[in-house]
Amino acid sequence: MSTLAVDQAESLRRMLAPRVTRRIAVVASEPGAGATTIASGLAHALSMQGERVLLVDEDTAGHAVRLSGAEPAGTLADVQAGRLTLEAALGARPAGAVAVLPAGPARPRGAQSPDSLSGFRSVLLDAVTDADGALSALAGAAHNVLVVMRPEPASITAAYACIKRLHHLYACRHFHLLVNMAASEAAVLAIAGNLARTARQYLGVEISSAGWLPADPLVARSVQLGRCVVEAYPAAPATIALRQAASGIGAWPLRAEPAAPAAQAAVAA
Repeated sequence: MSTLAVDQAESLRRMLAPRVTRRIAVVASEPGAGATTIASGLAHALSMQGERVLLVDEDTAGHAVRLSGAEPAGTLADVQAGRLTLEAALGARPAGAVAVLPAGPARPRGAQSPDSLSGFRSVLLDAVTDADGALSALAGAAHNVLVVMRPEPASITAAYACIKRLHHLYACRHFHLLVNMAASEAAVLAIAGNLARTARQYLGVEISSAGWLPADPLVARSVQLGRCVVEAYPAAPATIALRQAASGIGAWPLRAEPAAPAAQAAVAA
């Protein structure tokens, strides 16, 4: 089936599905894993399927904002605090473009206002963990956690440690895994299968493969141009892989709204 046919079928299925603003936290197993590339690419790919998408950039360096070409006039923190409306914070942008906002200053622990994002079908967070490995309040309450890793021993170890930490902090029972800069699908299946078996046996959690990105030089080229690879190179191998990964997101199970992390709950008590 062609990519266009897949996108059309996915768009129809999404229109018929119950209305839910899906929040996805995209988390790097370790620095350099490529979480920003994945978050930005999936946001653009979902937009191509007809979704209204918001990409939230939690990195203070603002890499996701720059890759999108967005020029937001405010932050998500401004919207949540009532200082700006969502549309005012987003600023001017071309029709149909992915909406992108920097997260802005962190809100108090446990504070979250997902209702302000209900106008979007999907909200992707280029998530950043703190010194203790915890996520922001909004990312910690995401419906899905996507862990991005590379096919290297150190990254595999880091991915397992990341999953273990987030499981203990947020009681996550299901994670999605995307392998970046992979050589082949067979290698990805082997990595994902081994991690899934280990996590099931020792943590009691499920890991599902969300796909993989090949080692595509056009990704680096698009970063040099300050653009997302999906938008800059529609026929690139990485773009095709991102669109395939995005087409499966609608079938991901929605996690119930979680409570605050154990460490936060203890403080609140």
